[in-house]
Parts: sequence; C-alpha cells; structure tokens
Amino acid sequence: MEKFIVFTSNQQNFAVTITDVEKIILMAQPTKIPDTSSYLLGAIPYDETLLPVIDLSERLFKQATTITATTKVIVAEWNQLKIGLAVEDVLSVSNFEEIQAEETIDDTQGAAKYIRALFKTEAGIVLALDIDALFSTENETELIALINK
Repeated sequence: MEKFIVFTSNQQNFAVTITDVEKIILMAQPTKIPDTSSYLLGAIPYDETLLPVIDLSERLFKQATTITATTKVIVAEWNQLKIGLAVEDVLSVSNFEEIQAEETIDDTQGAAKYIRALFKTEAGIVLALDIDALFSTENETELIALINK
C-alpha cells in the first residue's frame, strides 16, 4: 500500500506519491520570468532559494488554472531538484493498494508517459502522476537552468 497526495487540476483528480512531496503551501503571486514556457507561472522565494511554479493544468491541458483562495502549490522533488506544482486544491492523503490500480500505463505511450496508474475510487478515477516524467528534455533544460541561476 502506498500513500498519495490527492489533488484537483482542471477539475480532475490526480495523485502523486507522498514521498515526492516536501510541503504544500498556499499559492503566492510568483514573479513572472520572460521568455519561458506558458505553463511556468514564475518563481517564488522558498527556503533561501527560488522555486519555479508550474501551472499543472496549463502543462497537461493547455488551460490556465484560475487562482483562488483554495489554490495550492505542491512543493515536489523533481529530478533531485525542487519545483512547485500549482493545483486547484489538495483533497486528501490516501492509500491506494495495487489492486485498486486499474491499469499501469505503458511507458511507450508518448502522450501519457507521466501517468503511472489509474485508481478507481468511490469519487471517480484518480490519475497517479510520475513527476519526473512531466517534462520533455527541452523543458527539463529550461527548468534546470532556471533553478540553477
């Protein structure tokens, strides 16, 4: 049994393993960075460094998240670095057993390479994300350069 943080983005339920999450914070207005990808909202100060904030809805669906009082930033470990994922709301910490996984997505599917599994719940389907697979090589280079400035 594995623990997941369950959250909403683009009115759909997603999850990431709790071991990938350092902290969940309220959304602060990020400083915009010119000439970056549309899903990169900007950066916020975090633990004496800058944390790039990714609009997860923009990244996955090309639809910007509407920032509200419930919007959260999930501070996650990504390729041994920290990024912030802006999501509509964080719902729960949940345990999912292997038998709840409807299907593990094959890594060869390009469009869905960042989806680890689908979990059936009473509230509907939850898509489990692989944070390390969220970005293409080009986007990874952009984020790493930004983090290391």
